[in-house]
Amino acid sequence: MRMSKPQALKILGTVSGTVLLLLAFQNCGQQLGEGFQIDTKSVQLNSQGNSLGNVDTGTKTPAGDGDEDLGEASTGDLCEDQLLAKFGSGYHVFLKQNCAGCHDGNHEAPAFASKNVLASYQVFKDKGYLAISNNAVSEKHNPPATGAHNNGAISSLKQEWESAQAAWLQCKGSDAQDKSIVTVNKTDANIIASKANSATWTTLAWNLNTEVAANMPKFPLQMTVEAQVAKVSGNEVGYAVRNPTMSITSGTAKYRVKALFFYVNSKLLDSATVYRNINAVVCPGTPLNLAPVGNAQLLVMSPIKNTDKFALQFTSIEKAESTAKCGTGSTDAAPIDNTPATVSFAQLTATTGTLNVFRTQCFSCHTGAGANGGLDLSNYTASKNAASKILTRINDAGSPMPRSGLMSSQMRAIVEKWVTTGTPQN
Repeated sequence: MRMSKPQALKILGTVSGTVLLLLAFQNCGQQLGEGFQIDTKSVQLNSQGNSLGNVDTGTKTPAGDGDEDLGEASTGDLCEDQLLAKFGSGYHVFLKQNCAGCHDGNHEAPAFASKNVLASYQVFKDKGYLAISNNAVSEKHNPPATGAHNNGAISSLKQEWESAQAAWLQCKGSDAQDKSIVTVNKTDANIIASKANSATWTTLAWNLNTEVAANMPKFPLQMTVEAQVAKVSGNEVGYAVRNPTMSITSGTAKYRVKALFFYVNSKLLDSATVYRNINAVVCPGTPLNLAPVGNAQLLVMSPIKNTDKFALQFTSIEKAESTAKCGTGSTDAAPIDNTPATVSFAQLTATTGTLNVFRTQCFSCHTGAGANGGLDLSNYTASKNAASKILTRINDAGSPMPRSGLMSSQMRAIVEKWVTTGTPQN
């Protein structure tokens, strides 16, 4: 499953964000879960150290059409800026002209056609240029904006982008080496057998000395996650995964672990953002929860069956220096969960209190007849019907709601409590 540099050139991606969920590429009229299927290799180059996690998107807007001034935009990495420049003069121009009707950041679809070039660039690379290109020439995706009439432009843009990726790899040199580790598949029918009991979590475990894909490095490490069938408003929507925990099985070495992704039935969920920012040092003696801060559960939106297979991918696992500080690298203490046992819609929309997340975070865009995306969060029925989609978007760092960025983990936990306890009105 390790790829060569030529393969890498075709699937360059980025790693960014902090928390959760699979968000499918969608038309304005599509529902969550529709759209293109993510290439199972597309996240492999996410392991190339190509993160925009610290990008300042506050670029200046010149007079004229309101577009971002590309000359002011920078990722903070000289090699990366070459790619950004090529995106700005190529794909970004095409996408704004042809896809902004749905993908400009003012709709529910991923905002790779917004005027903010850095924000667009991040989403573009997160979704993958091949998938976006395929939709651009599809007669079924969203005609007449998409279709065969775009073949010539897309062909040229793909060639330019692949050349820019080759230049990026050359610029990065050894930093672009693929260091990803993928485990073998695991199944456990107990996950579904215990679905009636929401308090029951089934542990899946991998021995990284024996249960990794062929031709990949092996490590004296044990990795576990807990999984259960996830329900939203009483409906089964897929799987919830929590507590990614690693321990050392032998030796005295420390190990640095970066970014964790999930496969379900050999499909890589590279848009799930829960554990993307993991950068932990595991030390002998004590198992380490790789994501202890916040409400870090992964929600896998998919049909469920007893034969479902699960696997993990790490961006990299390497021996750490002997002086490395053990832990997740975060100075934040794991917060106490002081979210009440239930949260009601009335509390989410209240004018007072500490649970009124909808009013304080969402009403500026999602109220009344002109609510963005047609979603009026002051209306209980509309909010209840969109509950699973709301939960997805508030936790998707690649295309978050609100658009200014992820809310605090405490705010997201409040909304999640409302959803997982049956979306009560009062």
